Amino acid sequence: MSFNCESEFIFIGKGDESFLENYSYELNEDSGLSGGKIFMSLEILNNPAEAEDVGEAIFANFKQKFYEDVEADPYQRFEEALKAANVTIETLKEEKVSRFIGNLNIAMGAIAGDSLYVSIAGDAEVYLARKRFISIVSEGLAEESGTETFVNIANGVLEDGDSVIFSSSRLLRYITKGDFDKIFGDQKPGFIGQALKDLHDFIMTEILGKSAVIGVYMREIDQEESALESQIFDSSPSLLDKLISRIKSFVPSSRLKFPSLSSSWTQKIKEVLLPVLSKISGQKFEKPRMSKSKLIVIIIGVAVLLVTGVFWLNMTSNQKRLLQEQQVKLNSSQDLINEAVTVGQFDKPKASELLSTAEQKIMEVLNSRFLRGEAVKMLDNIQVNKDALDDIKRIKEPTLLADFSDKRSTVSALGLISMKDHLYGFVYNALYEMILDKLQDPLTIDSVETVILGTDFIDRNSLLFLTRTGKMVEYNGSEFAFVNTKDGVWKKGVDMKSYNEKVYILDPERNQIWRYPRKRDGFDGGEAYNQGAQLAKGVSIAIDSSIYVLNLDGSIIQMYQGQKQDYPLRRPPMQEITAATKMYTNADLNYLFVLEADKSRVLLYRKDPKNGGAQYQTQYVFEKTGTLRDLVVADNRLYVMDDKKVYFVNLSGL
Repeated sequence: MSFNCESEFIFIGKGDESFLENYSYELNEDSGLSGGKIFMSLEILNNPAEAEDVGEAIFANFKQKFYEDVEADPYQRFEEALKAANVTIETLKEEKVSRFIGNLNIAMGAIAGDSLYVSIAGDAEVYLARKRFISIVSEGLAEESGTETFVNIANGVLEDGDSVIFSSSRLLRYITKGDFDKIFGDQKPGFIGQALKDLHDFIMTEILGKSAVIGVYMREIDQEESALESQIFDSSPSLLDKLISRIKSFVPSSRLKFPSLSSSWTQKIKEVLLPVLSKISGQKFEKPRMSKSKLIVIIIGVAVLLVTGVFWLNMTSNQKRLLQEQQVKLNSSQDLINEAVTVGQFDKPKASELLSTAEQKIMEVLNSRFLRGEAVKMLDNIQVNKDALDDIKRIKEPTLLADFSDKRSTVSALGLISMKDHLYGFVYNALYEMILDKLQDPLTIDSVETVILGTDFIDRNSLLFLTRTGKMVEYNGSEFAFVNTKDGVWKKGVDMKSYNEKVYILDPERNQIWRYPRKRDGFDGGEAYNQGAQLAKGVSIAIDSSIYVLNLDGSIIQMYQGQKQDYPLRRPPMQEITAATKMYTNADLNYLFVLEADKSRVLLYRKDPKNGGAQYQTQYVFEKTGTLRDLVVADNRLYVMDDKKVYFVNLSGL
């Protein structure tokens, strides 16, 4: 595969404490053999007097070694070239070139054919943008190793549309990965200049010091196109490339009202400047044919860019004022956070209010495009403090118990049932059993009926499944069989539980709970259990001798002998429940567990038999699951289930 490398240089930041430079070189031989293209983004801290000579010496020796034998293996060439760079740096150290040793941040790379080779020193990094996702390909490459500056190499195969970003500093200190993804997501020819412009705008005001950045866009080309390009330009990094790079560094893209220095514009500028530069540098450049009108347009464009740069310099005072305003907001927000930490020890609602106010101020800063990196860090800090106030436990990696799709490729789980030491999951027509944390092959509940609800029936050591047509299927551990009610047809509802040889079905549509007592040969007719409670918003039911009905808004109705009881929920969570879905408890548990699926959380309420009601205690937030469908608690474990998988977390102190 043959690639055209569209590259752009940029310098981000206003600091002058360091020496910065970007370098690139491509060898295209007359024979048609391509030696590949090399890149280097360099920062030398403290800006010593010899910095420019140091940078040129490192790159020159690296370049010479890399192109010494273009027919050799590219990895070997890159490795040998890095060794040459290491020798150069060590030699300069011995010659006592002032203050640069140990103060180097370098991103080094080579592209040969369809392969990328990178190495770094110091805080430099290399990123790969592929299909709207950014990854750090230089992760872990920089390390201390005696006299060697470059120690490790990463390499991989490039694809059409990839972008590679070389940076002398860690850009993710100043921009979120999500924003990075968005900037380099529009991967098409000519976009790299605009992407670097957007990157400049994002972090210009908050970057510490200054950073040298190279953006490279990989575009697959055919041999005919490649040959044509080699006839137009000698692509060696000359005075021309440096001049264009400097123009772009002095004209911040945030102020450009005219076309940016994209690849096409860079090419046109080259066309204008080639004859002049040939005389200045002594290098030979081919002059392409160009109409007089086009020449005038391009010259005007370059002049406008330079004028715009002068205008921007006059605007820095205004930028500083805006920056100071946002800094004041951040300082004020930090004061609010500190106060919330103190107040939260005795007044959690007040602390929550303070954090919310701080969050609003920080969002204003974030939207201003100033100090974004600091703002994001403060938002993360607010989240940590909110979690502490609300006793939130975030489950980043819940333990996977079973994956139903391992048994059937297409599956959509409905419910989870625990009975004694067994755990079951069911879908519309099948039952999955988990024994000793091992998933068994699914059993068909019925080949015709569609299951909508399921529950244990401990008194008979069986499971019950209600179907869409109003039939009940019982599983006794060995076989499935229909079980009748005296009514002929079972009432339908949104949830079903059993207790003391009775089955209870929650039916909000009819504002009722239907109770079915078990008889020797089946079940008695359904009895209306509710005697006046409002159950229209009920979504789930649980029983421990009392019956609990969970409403959509998270409130709980307690019922005893059909009568509604007063059941307050004390010390509610800071983030209110708006769409509760399931509830779980039993006679052996001192807690009520409430699932809110759209927030991927399970809230725990401690029962208060003495005073009535329950008190919020903590919550588990699951971060890497699908939409949660159901939950059960058994053997001091909280089990949750999405449409395909069952996870668990160990509970402590309950």
